[in-house]
Amino acid sequence: MLHGTDRRLVRRLLRKDPRAFEEFFSANFGHLFRFCATRVPYPDQCEDIVQETLVKAVTKLHTYRGEAALFTWLCGICRNEIADWYRSPYARRLQSGDLRPMDADESLADGEARDTDESRATREVVHLALDQLPLRYALALEWKYIHGYSVAEIGVRLGLGTTATQSLLARARRRFRKLWVELEEG
Repeated sequence: MLHGTDRRLVRRLLRKDPRAFEEFFSANFGHLFRFCATRVPYPDQCEDIVQETLVKAVTKLHTYRGEAALFTWLCGICRNEIADWYRSPYARRLQSGDLRPMDADESLADGEARDTDESRATREVVHLALDQLPLRYALALEWKYIHGYSVAEIGVRLGLGTTATQSLLARARRRFRKLWVELEEG
């Protein structure tokens, strides 16, 4: 059973075990926050998005089948929450400058590079491409190139062996490259 621990935790949550909820929240909040922060540059908004993700996940736990790791399933819900947030009037106002965001550049220490328009645009294209990939491809690439996980660690997270993980990463890179070119041309 690839995701037996996740399934057991979900069963405990469905039985309304209070310790299970604490375990679920503690194990996933930080990881989901980092996942969200690579897509949404507003920490306060990330916190809200992650909390909403966890609330929705708890209400939909009965749909978790254990075919993927619980965190992978949560990332899918979080992606949808992020997309919903970007479609919201508040996000559009925040991005247009009508509301002042918490500026990450202001928190940089002297001597650190500041974000340029070009690096922001590149980051946006990366996120757009990742968001168009199948979830397993996107997660594998993020874990490899953003979080620095080894192929073996990614394989464990996806329930795959090393060779299958290397193959999945190769397919994901090819698909990402194709999307990158299409987005850059568009």
